[in-house]
Amino acid sequence: MQFKYPKARLNKNNISMVMATILVLSCPQTSSAKPIESTENDVKNCQYLKDIEGKSGYGKDYNWKANAKYFALKKAEEIGASHVVWKKFESVGAFNGVATAKTFQCNS
Repeated sequence: MQFKYPKARLNKNNISMVMATILVLSCPQTSSAKPIESTENDVKNCQYLKDIEGKSGYGKDYNWKANAKYFALKKAEEIGASHVVWKKFESVGAFNGVATAKTFQCNS
């Protein structure tokens, strides 16, 4: 006994739905604009969002500050911040640390 699979019926509606799904899934989910590192003076007329922090991670890295800044900027980008103002860089041991910043959304 041989089993027969039903034929797939592709019509214009099915094809349109598949194409729309592919288009939606291929679009980026967040903005790719990197926040601008600024001073308090630069963000006077901007909306404060929240404080964020980036941790360098664990491992022996003399350049922990750059890693911590990178992770903080990624968080700022995820919340839609256009500008960041660094508050402090705190070392945790000799090779690790935390970067803390205020985030802002500026219209211009």
